[in-house]
Amino acid sequence: MRFLILLFLSSGCSGVFYQPSRNHFTEPAQFKLKHQEVFFESSDGTKLHGWFLPTTSKKPKGTIIQFHGNAENLSTHYLSLIWLIEQGYNLFTWDYRGYGKSEGKPSQAGIYLDALAALMKGRELHAGKGLLIVYGQSLGGAVSLRALPDFKYVNEINILVHDSGFASYQDVGFSVLKSRWFFWPFSPLAFLLVSDEYAGEKVLSKIHLPTLVVVGEKDPVVSAKLGKETYKKIPSYRKWLWILPEGRHIDVFHHGEERYRKQFLALLEQLSPH
Repeated sequence: MRFLILLFLSSGCSGVFYQPSRNHFTEPAQFKLKHQEVFFESSDGTKLHGWFLPTTSKKPKGTIIQFHGNAENLSTHYLSLIWLIEQGYNLFTWDYRGYGKSEGKPSQAGIYLDALAALMKGRELHAGKGLLIVYGQSLGGAVSLRALPDFKYVNEINILVHDSGFASYQDVGFSVLKSRWFFWPFSPLAFLLVSDEYAGEKVLSKIHLPTLVVVGEKDPVVSAKLGKETYKKIPSYRKWLWILPEGRHIDVFHHGEERYRKQFLALLEQLSPH
């Protein structure tokens, strides 16, 4: 039974671990978007891949560094944020090791190194033009939370977005096991079988950036409770919590999209230097 539970947890269906694909499912050209292929290295020499999609605006308002979720690769996840390109924002999306064209195999320790390298590359591509935004989705929320306090230029980041994310891998494992009737008696084993060595939970007290936390009350992947707890523990004096009553997983800009898109743009405008 212990093996079955471990297999279940590591299968990735909970959004905790990794479901990478090497295949690209879409290309920006299909949506008439220009993009630049970006290759960079993690500190252990692992070669990583990303896309830089420049805004169509003559005067960029900022750059978004996307930390995507656990499945597939950048070729599907960037679609959730491309609407911002027409609104004046560049988008830098990238793949963790083992995803898409990025080398290696995913692991908590390796992806932590990748996150620091991506933050540095995103800062380089941003070149100080407007806001610098870190947008973490699901697994990407956990990864960005853990890496940011160790990022040399963290004070240059204007806002962190934690969308459908979590701070503890163990908490997600426990939540998922508990939600399956055939595994719920064994849910406490998540705290033994899942590592929190690189969990954002360990560094939440160091998150002083303006932070937006987005929670879907009907999220089937990451319990809304986990997002709310993360929000409470972040000590930033400028933080916002969006609770979507009908929201599911990473659908904030599709569920009542006009409302939340306008609210997000207004928030970014509020943070922009004038």
